[in-house]
Amino acid sequence: MLTWVDLLALLGLAVALAWGYRSGLQGAFAGLGVALYLLLAQVGLAGPWWGLGLGLLLGLLAKSLPLPSLSQGLEVLLGSLGGFLLGLFVALAIWTSYPWEKTAAGSLRYPSLNLPTPVYDGVSQSPFAREAFRLAWTSPWLRRALGLGQP
Repeated sequence: MLTWVDLLALLGLAVALAWGYRSGLQGAFAGLGVALYLLLAQVGLAGPWWGLGLGLLLGLLAKSLPLPSLSQGLEVLLGSLGGFLLGLFVALAIWTSYPWEKTAAGSLRYPSLNLPTPVYDGVSQSPFAREAFRLAWTSPWLRRALGLGQP
């Protein structure tokens, strides 16, 4: 059963996908921004200020560059792909943003037991949150980009 955490993450994914569909090439630039952010995070340039700066720069470029006119179908496809990438990153950020802790045995516990009960229940009963955290934790690229720390 979906919890409020899943609904929030899936809403973010759906809104970003719809925005990418409607915006066309600007949505493609948003997807490009996510890809560039993942690359920059590998060299240590991660965090909200880098993401904001990169987003503003690419948004300015998307509005000011004289881009060639594409067919409507291709523009919708590129925008939808960019919106999907943006939404997927937002959903992963929501699912993995809750605290984790190391147990006495040295393994990880996600979510942390120190969360308030309604938050802990929402995250622990989510069918997606633990798998998203496992995916992000085992992928060094995502772990750096999402700021999950070191093992």
